[in-house]
This record gives sequence, C-alpha cells and structure tokens, in this order.
Amino acid sequence: MGSSGGKPRKPEQHHLPKVGSKANESYEVRQRRKEVFGPLPIAIVAVLIVVVFLAWIAIT
Repeated sequence: MGSSGGKPRKPEQHHLPKVGSKANESYEVRQRRKEVFGPLPIAIVAVLIVVVFLAWIAIT
C-alpha cells in the first residue's frame, strides 16, 4: 500500500483510483474479471440471442 508521501504515479496512470481505496478495489476486481472471462460473456449473450431467434422462427 502506498502512503501520501510516496512517489507519484506514472503519467499514464493518473486515471487510476488511489491505492487502497474502495474505488481501487472495485477497479482491480473489474480488471481481474476481464482477464479471466475476456470476451466470453458477450459471446454467450450473442449465441443465446441467435438460438432464441432461431427457435422463434421454428415455432412460427
């Protein structure tokens, strides 16, 4: 954990929340989810939409 007297962040990191804050913890959770799941949830939703659409066509 950093302290208020620590070295400043690198210029490309100024958008990041303060280390140890709630915002930082939620940011890290979102980043880990991106790393683990990647584009998988979007692909699942797209496949489900296509399957539902095809089922709807088959029923009507």
